[in-house]
Amino acid sequence: MISRMAAVAAVCVTGVLLATPAAAPAATPGNWPQHGGGAANDNYQPGTGGLDVRRQVWQRQAGRDDTVGGAAVAGGRLTVVYGKGALRRVDVRTGAVTVLGALAGRRPQQLADVDGALYVRSLDADGTRSRLASYDHAGRRRWEVTLPDDEAVLPFTVAGGHVLVTSGPKCHDLCTGHRLRAYRTRNGTLAWSGAVDGDAGGAPAVAGDTVVQAAYGPVSGTGDGSGGASLLFAFDVRTGVRRWTRIRPGFALTGHRGSLLAAGAGTDALCSLVPATGAARWCRGTTAADEWVDGLSAGGGAVFGYGLTGTVRRYDPATGAAAWATPLALPGYAYNALHASLVSGGGQVYAAVHHGNFTPASEFTEIVVLRAADGHVVRRLRLAGYTDTAAELMLASGRLLLVGDRTIRAFG
Repeated sequence: MISRMAAVAAVCVTGVLLATPAAAPAATPGNWPQHGGGAANDNYQPGTGGLDVRRQVWQRQAGRDDTVGGAAVAGGRLTVVYGKGALRRVDVRTGAVTVLGALAGRRPQQLADVDGALYVRSLDADGTRSRLASYDHAGRRRWEVTLPDDEAVLPFTVAGGHVLVTSGPKCHDLCTGHRLRAYRTRNGTLAWSGAVDGDAGGAPAVAGDTVVQAAYGPVSGTGDGSGGASLLFAFDVRTGVRRWTRIRPGFALTGHRGSLLAAGAGTDALCSLVPATGAARWCRGTTAADEWVDGLSAGGGAVFGYGLTGTVRRYDPATGAAAWATPLALPGYAYNALHASLVSGGGQVYAAVHHGNFTPASEFTEIVVLRAADGHVVRRLRLAGYTDTAAELMLASGRLLLVGDRTIRAFG
């Protein structure tokens, strides 16, 4: 990831710059088909099946020396691919596991389950090359392409009949050379490719028929002495025609109701942009110089964001005005970092928060449930024995799922 951004987020333990599915509704009550819940990366579930998070109801662990390579929910079925290639289906309600097969010779790193097909980004068994492939639900491969021999291959997004993936050099200083490529979902052929003139970060996000990639790239006259700035590069999702480029402080992107929400830090820490042109409808600053807006969830007439200092806020999507702010930081802890993007739905907001004081003994992660209307904390669940270092929250089939790099936990 970008060194400048890494310095800002060093205390956050994990990054949460994620994205996912298309211009269609993000999810039905049983679905969470790709990272962020949809191509818009909105982290919103319109129907939660009467979910009431009171306890952990089941847990599944990756095997010895294995990891969770990716997970997605479609049709009420949780499909999981493990780092050594095992493909499993898990009943979201009960945790019961069905063995589907294995992706031979591959080390999966991401999974999506969109329109009846699985999409997997993986490494060769020896870790030398990145692959993008599509499979049926029995693990039979439909197609596979070898991705460019780039050092950095970012998470993909499925939208508009394409799998959208950005790759390029691994940068230590300002650099260019990244490209966003669109592969056709039906056969894996390359539909288009567009230049991203900077060190890209996070998956592409889709708003309407526009796909946007964030990057940190060289810009003259920025005034901060670095010679660079955070940038957004926007393309027509179907044709790849470049629509606009814009300087933006931050990398979190979310599509919501005909707008593109871009979050970061500073005087315009949260902005609502017109997807077709990049023009700003409104921008809102943070309340403190060191504050940050991240982990966006948008849906149901509200936008929720998490600050670096440990506060959840609700924003009006039409104006950016903050309706409420609820601190989740605990006294005596040096950091209270968001462990996964916020998710919302069914009148609730869900957060996974990691607390600590830079010692292993002090660190723990908890699930926090807030009431969307007023920010009241409904419940805090401290996770026992939780050591995963990367995670995603999902809302599907009446369960809250915490998918980590070694465990999957379900709450209800």
